[in-house]
Amino acid sequence: MKFPGLDFEQFFGWVIRTKVMYSAGLRSEIGYEMSQLGGTKVALFTDKGLVNAGVADMVIEAIKKTDLKIAGVFDSIIQDAQLDIINEGAKFYRKCGADCVIALGGGSVMDSVKAINILNGAGEEDFTSFADQGALIDGAKPLPPHIAFPTTAGTACEVTNAIMVLDTKEHVKKGVIHPYCNSDIAMLDPELTLKLPAKITAFTGIDVLTHAIEGVTSKLASPVGDALGFHAIRMVDKYLKTAVSKPDDIEARGNMLIASTIAGMCFINSMTGAVHAMAHSLGGLYGIPHGLANTILLPEVMEFNLQEKPERFMMVADALGVPVEGLKPAEAGKKAIEAVRKLRKDIGLTQTLSDFKVPKDRQSLQPLIEQALADGQMGSNPRDMSEDDVYEVYLKAM
Repeated sequence: MKFPGLDFEQFFGWVIRTKVMYSAGLRSEIGYEMSQLGGTKVALFTDKGLVNAGVADMVIEAIKKTDLKIAGVFDSIIQDAQLDIINEGAKFYRKCGADCVIALGGGSVMDSVKAINILNGAGEEDFTSFADQGALIDGAKPLPPHIAFPTTAGTACEVTNAIMVLDTKEHVKKGVIHPYCNSDIAMLDPELTLKLPAKITAFTGIDVLTHAIEGVTSKLASPVGDALGFHAIRMVDKYLKTAVSKPDDIEARGNMLIASTIAGMCFINSMTGAVHAMAHSLGGLYGIPHGLANTILLPEVMEFNLQEKPERFMMVADALGVPVEGLKPAEAGKKAIEAVRKLRKDIGLTQTLSDFKVPKDRQSLQPLIEQALADGQMGSNPRDMSEDDVYEVYLKAM
């Protein structure tokens, strides 16, 4: 298609601090890479699912072949980065005498490790005040050496300098920014993703798509982010179905890992929008996994936003492989929404908010609506939303 004129802010910034490496079997390089960062005694953070699946052993065995010492393995991280577990993890790090960290897992593990590392770097014991503060920029200093092995192609937490933590007392997810919290090195090893169940592969894959689509349609979209985001959409379109249906396909798994990381590089600079804002409140109040909440909301929010950025949604359609020649931007944008709905169905994602017992009446939904509108991601949504707008989108996702 002919490239349409795309507006963007005449001043923008773009930054990525993390070194990214990719290869099947890349974990074999962990000893050398950590030594280059100055780490000698590592605390490995993961979850029990990855331990039971043998994935943690794959990394532990690689470490044992190097001069890097294992100070301990912490596998108590569960869904969402939770404040009490973050505090427990930081205590574990100090007690075992580690001087560096490895995060092995999906978004919950990687965000938890970011927070743990902030506590270790600051010499503090409780992350609550950091979560309440939100922006940890003034006086921020580099943190202990940190390598991340993502085991899902979804969150891109390995490269983002933001954290979402769950306050289980207030039932709210809080965003935290720190310029050094992302990993020093993101090691993308697709062999570590092969045991991921099909359903999680599916909805974390749509999470990648959500990051890319929201990144390229955001109020803060930029040409650099566009280059990454639109290509991530192309990669999801080409490889996600195969990664779900043929879990041992290393090419599909690897390309989805790469798509996740570059979509993360896009959205952490361009920000996301209403999908993420509304999904965060669903996670905090109803415990819906983040990627699945994004999956349910994405086409509904796209439909709401279409009138504001039709040219950009036309580019989304083109990246999804939709023929758009001869179509007006808004017409092509509608085709993009149809393509997202079809992709969800093709990979077996048919759940709605009603399946999680999210109520439909306005009074019961009001706390959800208020949390969504207060979320920091809402400000970069291309079209402003009122309380009524958020309510209507939630209803459409039922």
